[in-house]
Amino acid sequence: PHTASDNARGRRAMVDDGKRRQRGGGGGGNHLPWVAALGLIAAAKWKQIWRRTEPDEGKRNELCPDGVERHGLSLRSKRACKPSLRYYEEFMEAMTDQYSAEDNPNGRIVLLIAENKLTVEMLCERFRELSSSPASSPPASAFCYDSFRGPMALRSAVAHYASETFAKSDKEWRVEAEDLSISAGCGAVLDNLCFCLSEPNDSVLIPAPYYPAFDNDLEVKAKVNPVAVLRSAGKSKGDEWDSGSLPTDSDLNRAESRCLSQSKSRSSILLITNPHNPTGTVIREDEVYRCIAWGLRKEGTHVVVDEIYANSIYREGEPFKSAIAMIPDLRRDFGEDVVDKRLHVVFGFSKDLCASGLRVGCLYTKNGELLSAIDNLGYFCGLSGYTAHLMTKLLEDNAFMAKFLRTNRERLNESYNLLTKWLVDIGIPFQPACAGMFVWINLQAHLKEKTFEGERALWSGLAKEAKVLFTPGEDCHAREPGYFRICFAWVPQETLEVGMRRVKQYLSN
Repeated sequence: PHTASDNARGRRAMVDDGKRRQRGGGGGGNHLPWVAALGLIAAAKWKQIWRRTEPDEGKRNELCPDGVERHGLSLRSKRACKPSLRYYEEFMEAMTDQYSAEDNPNGRIVLLIAENKLTVEMLCERFRELSSSPASSPPASAFCYDSFRGPMALRSAVAHYASETFAKSDKEWRVEAEDLSISAGCGAVLDNLCFCLSEPNDSVLIPAPYYPAFDNDLEVKAKVNPVAVLRSAGKSKGDEWDSGSLPTDSDLNRAESRCLSQSKSRSSILLITNPHNPTGTVIREDEVYRCIAWGLRKEGTHVVVDEIYANSIYREGEPFKSAIAMIPDLRRDFGEDVVDKRLHVVFGFSKDLCASGLRVGCLYTKNGELLSAIDNLGYFCGLSGYTAHLMTKLLEDNAFMAKFLRTNRERLNESYNLLTKWLVDIGIPFQPACAGMFVWINLQAHLKEKTFEGERALWSGLAKEAKVLFTPGEDCHAREPGYFRICFAWVPQETLEVGMRRVKQYLSN
């Protein structure tokens, strides 16, 4: 770091050099007068910069010589200073005024958090048992450094869990521990993937509507551009109910071309979420396969499939098939090298295990170079040894895991049935769901004007007068205004019922 005396010596040296050149000294006497002038200008500029970068908070907000406003942070941090969601302030206000039947009956009911609390007490009880059992006491290694892709014992347990549940294959394909990397949540996994697979300003194509926080998660550090890609034609007007389908190949080609022509950026990643957020549906196997194939045919494009809700399928619907289980067929069609290098699957335990706070996200890839990079990057987002130890013990208990997943699906289904009963009663059209914790609803009939401004006005009225918060469709990149996402697993059924009663009263007025 430069000190004030270093800067002063630098300024004196520049001025002295300029004087010498003006006299003709130190350079053979052949320098033109403008060279001396440049030296003096540079010295003055250096002085100006030095003064404006002194550790004086009063100077922090001045304009630097390049005309960029300084706030004491780097320019690249500016995106991080923005709210992660457009409705962040209203959301945080609601979080300080939450509904309670006993303590705050007029409080806000928040139905926009993609988190499952319905079965969390079962997980808490099991962790208490593990923590108090001598047989489950953490070994000394849990308090020491280990692989920043996750300890091998945990990766082995995760590999078995995935192979026996959502990634089960009829072609004897199993998840192997050496193909896994475990980080502090799927957000960290996606951030690392974008960092490793993209350059700044690259585009990430995402079938829309999509999870609203993807925009922040992909932009804030990796500096890539999320690009919403809507399907051009569907089964119904507006295409919002055709959630079993993904954008056509032509749709994806047009989006790729727009990125190149408008923002001069290449499409480095195709990001697919299945089961789908925000619609709560399972995407048809042939559609997922077709889109993966589109990405693999594009040289330089990687395909990331987010399967974070894969073990939260609670009703019969479209059969789910993991992209991991598709690998044998994809290898047959595109070759082992292409598939292994460019197909990556993300999953975790925040949703399926009601464990958002544990921050356990998983990456499955057979790309050895990518795993090598994450060996290094994992240092910044690794699991604690104690969390890894408890998760290993939990996953090794096959009987508990089977019971938990079954119970959780039953509770998701019960809340879904309660919510949809109210939607039918109120007369709100909705997309039938079978997975995750969402219902995608259509409130276009209640817009004063069919614009996104009209949608915001309706959202604001629901939030401030009915005191119920949904996720706006605009933030999910819906094709048309008037769609909303309801997250039904963050509150008990009793609270969900109160919320829907308020919505019915508000809309009827």
